Amino acid sequence: MNCSDDKRNSVPGEMSQWKVGWVLFWSYIRITSLVLGGGYAIIAAAQEEFVHRRGWLTEEDVLEMITVTQTVPGILACNSAVYVGWKLGGLPGAVAALAGAVLPSLVIIVAIAASISRVQNAIMHPTVRGAFIGLISCIVGMVFATALRMWKKVMHSKLAYFITAGCLIGLSVFKCHPAVLIAGAVVLGVTAELAERLLSRGGRSS
Repeated sequence: MNCSDDKRNSVPGEMSQWKVGWVLFWSYIRITSLVLGGGYAIIAAAQEEFVHRRGWLTEEDVLEMITVTQTVPGILACNSAVYVGWKLGGLPGAVAALAGAVLPSLVIIVAIAASISRVQNAIMHPTVRGAFIGLISCIVGMVFATALRMWKKVMHSKLAYFITAGCLIGLSVFKCHPAVLIAGAVVLGVTAELAERLLSRGGRSS
């Protein structure tokens, strides 16, 4: 048996719904307790957990998750947890993953809010500021790694490069709202796909 078989020896379909929910809950407890940097860093950690370590999801699932969670309202980390939980364990899995994603952040935020007056001076200490610089740099690297994986999976056509360049320019130069860019990209993608199908049908009929 090879390594990939070992990694996939306990897929959700072979486990009870209760156990899948329990695994999702504790996986997201661990991810959101240890990973700093918001949604994309958590997505990168979830990708490592559920794609590479457990083999429950594929790289295509992660791309789909990012696409879906970016186009609906809400917090990216919570949206992605709901998506993963639903895909692996249905409604109970979604609730379990969301609870695991929210609970550590809730506890930490309440603790910080309760002691903010005592930690304000500590935050300005050079060692703490240096730690934040290191953490932020690490997060940028994690986000870049996730973006690079997406690039390799998606960027296979001129249209993809055109949309990417257009969104980059629209966001950085013209300060367009992300929702406008997403809507425009969707329209372009749908139009190109329909045009390609019509052309292929026309070629076969002739």
